[in-house]
Amino acid sequence: MTSAIAPFHAARSASTIRRAQRALVVTVGVADIRHDPDDASELVTQALLGAVATPIETTPTGWTRIRLVDYEGWAHSAELAAPTRRAEQVAVVTAMRAPLYASWRSATTVDEVFASSLLPITPTGQRPASGRLRVALPGKRIAWIAASDAEQRPGAEPFPVRGPEAMVALGRSLLGVPYLWGGVSQRGIDCSGLAQLASRVGGATILRDADQQYESLPYVVERGSVRLGDLVFFASHGAITHVGIALDNMTLLHASGSGVGVVITSLDPAEGDASASLATRYAGARRVFPDYPNVDAAQ
Repeated sequence: MTSAIAPFHAARSASTIRRAQRALVVTVGVADIRHDPDDASELVTQALLGAVATPIETTPTGWTRIRLVDYEGWAHSAELAAPTRRAEQVAVVTAMRAPLYASWRSATTVDEVFASSLLPITPTGQRPASGRLRVALPGKRIAWIAASDAEQRPGAEPFPVRGPEAMVALGRSLLGVPYLWGGVSQRGIDCSGLAQLASRVGGATILRDADQQYESLPYVVERGSVRLGDLVFFASHGAITHVGIALDNMTLLHASGSGVGVVITSLDPAEGDASASLATRYAGARRVFPDYPNVDAAQ
């Protein structure tokens, strides 16, 4: 995915009636962020449960224009609420998709969450024997998540550096997930959303779109030196339009927009499944973890 709109410069709606002030967070498992305050408008990105959203303005039709860490767009006002208090321990969702339960023993679900979502763990009310963690949700709600679907980590450092292996493991877990322009989760994901999510799980924060990633990552990798976990970029008409995660210097894990979703593709013309189109569009590679010890090619 490349920037459909300049970050932080979404169009202003004529129906805006007031400016919002307080900080908000996303209250649903994954929220659609659109170019304009309309469900038919382009999906520019998505935001996971708990993502911080700075409100800019609202409309009488139930939309709020928000600023995420590195993107801006319109979200349903009903999917935003005041944040929960900071917690010493958080449940970092490690399952690609996990249910949230109404109680420690109920089979009733209240929502679902996705890999890398952060859920503050409540200091009281835990029932360890239940196999579930009691977590706080935005809007002063409580839910439970299976302990096997998350890892307990310090709230101050939820994503320790785990490097390229963790990136690739995440990517492999999403093989077969459908392509979705603007998508960031197991429901559907685009190329740069996959790169960003995998990097986060590996312990690095990178920007949202492929062109932003290409320009902002400082460690340039020569084509013959590409190794596991490097981000490989492709261009069309001089502009960066695609990114994938290297498994080695000739194999790519990426979210393909040609209808096949997350796949592994060879760039070696000697291979029968090689992508001649990608090979000719190669634009360069960047290393997300330049200080991480060298790693072997994917198993």
